[in-house]
Amino acid sequence: MEDMEIDGTEAQPYVLIETGNLPITVGNRPIYTNGRYISKSTPTPLKSTKTGVVYDRRMRYHANIHEEEHHPEDPSRISSIQSMFKAAGCLEKMIPINAREVTKDEVRLVHTDEHWDFVAKTSALSEAQLGKVADDYNSIYVNKETALSARLSCGGVIELCKAVARGDVTNGFANVRPPGHHAEINEPMGFCFFNNVAVAAQCLKRDLKIEKVFILDWDIHHGNGTQKAFYNDPNVVYCSIHRYDNANFYPGDPQAGHTHVGNGPAKGKTINIPWPRPGMHDSDYIYAFNKVVMPIAYEFDPDIVIVSAGFDAAEGDPIGENHVTPAAFGHMTHMLKSLAAGKLVLALEGGYNLDSISNSALACVKVLLGEHPAKLGPIKPSQECVETIYQVIRVQSRYWSCLKPIYIDSAEEKVPGKLVIDIMDMVKLFRTRYLFSKLKMVPAPLAPERLANRFTDLVCCSNDLHCKDVIIFFVHDMADYRADTCATSNLTNLATSYMSDSVYQYIETIINQSYGIVDVDVPPPTNDTQKTDLHDLKDLLIFLWDHFVDYANPKKVVIIGAGRGCRSLMHCINDRGRYIFIS
Repeated sequence: MEDMEIDGTEAQPYVLIETGNLPITVGNRPIYTNGRYISKSTPTPLKSTKTGVVYDRRMRYHANIHEEEHHPEDPSRISSIQSMFKAAGCLEKMIPINAREVTKDEVRLVHTDEHWDFVAKTSALSEAQLGKVADDYNSIYVNKETALSARLSCGGVIELCKAVARGDVTNGFANVRPPGHHAEINEPMGFCFFNNVAVAAQCLKRDLKIEKVFILDWDIHHGNGTQKAFYNDPNVVYCSIHRYDNANFYPGDPQAGHTHVGNGPAKGKTINIPWPRPGMHDSDYIYAFNKVVMPIAYEFDPDIVIVSAGFDAAEGDPIGENHVTPAAFGHMTHMLKSLAAGKLVLALEGGYNLDSISNSALACVKVLLGEHPAKLGPIKPSQECVETIYQVIRVQSRYWSCLKPIYIDSAEEKVPGKLVIDIMDMVKLFRTRYLFSKLKMVPAPLAPERLANRFTDLVCCSNDLHCKDVIIFFVHDMADYRADTCATSNLTNLATSYMSDSVYQYIETIINQSYGIVDVDVPPPTNDTQKTDLHDLKDLLIFLWDHFVDYANPKKVVIIGAGRGCRSLMHCINDRGRYIFIS
């Protein structure tokens, strides 16, 4: 279409746009031709994605020379990934960022002088001395080239992060080794010598005045060194998704649990998502991203995102034993690209199956280059995943407004002058009153004091128990309490909360049959007193048997157990004789 003038404006190029029958106004009047409208063509050219890559073959010089067996942290890890990038045609689209050796001044932003000196001196040790050094530390090996490789690995991550922060490249992948996230302030561990990501983040803050850094660690192992480096820093969020197994999976640090959230002004800036078992899948990781990682990241609004990109959670890894596919790693990368104006750096950490790490890294790089991630199947998180995320949100919702507040801290509520009653006590009192008003059942007096304190208002019986030929000894779980909390607080919405007692109909039927009943409501155990609760419940049932059931001397006793009380009920039966038992 030729240039034209509309409403007296200067002639500009226009194009035809399909708009159906919707009116469009240019100036004060609609312009259209046969259902197609004329609009000024002012396309804004998209800024091309520039993806940097760091690789230096000298990082392969760090190799294990002290064991005959193959070591999982093998030099082939980075060469395999680099070969995959080249074979897929990605390298020719990427901008190489030269690795250089990290300086002592930079390392000292995270590590001690003594730690720097220790790593530097390894290059002058004999093989026997190197072997002894490896034995003295937690899960490392050392050769004469280790110090050089470690300096290049750390310096390479710094250079890529700075290139991204300055805008020289949009994003990038640091194909480096040895890894870094286990390295602590004063010692190497877990195949790591310098904490590459932590040092790079500190350099960004010092040298380029970057204010806020979001570090995501999706390596299967918890990044103990990175967490400790920023545990008191409110301007760095460290978020780790890792296998925990109740602190039984490496590094076996209880501080990898979800209750460790940072210190002082940095509370909430450490987010641990600890999987309780191996075998987690794509759905579990995507669910964690959608529920915790991305909401917090958006609220934090970082200036740059750095990923400790270990691929030992990938399908086929012999150490991680999880099942994350390349497609899922691609999707996680895609989501992270939406943060910090796309300033995203992936720095290699672990991953010990060459096929798995190469394919997973390739999936991430393709997304960095602008491709869409591969299609995922339906997202169906496991029960363990949902429970873990619930516990994480329960703790972190104190510190992040994007998470629905579900935390509970009765200690904060129990202040002088305030009446505080546990919901369980309210349920017990209501149920006792209801059973009395409807069925004339009465609370059973309990002794000794230990049982009375624990189970008062949880045991009711027929008021004429001694007159009954048949007594039902009924032990069951407490009624369910379904609470609906408000969206912006952890306050309960009373209008849509209720108690559901499924055993009431059984009690009513028993009473209507003119049987006697001893009804025992078993309370839910607390995590720290579960064994004590079971012991006390067994003593309670024996007490009730001796002082109510046996004392009433019925002709027949029917024992019914449902739920958590069955085991204690069996102990009671073993101690007091054989009777009819219905489970």
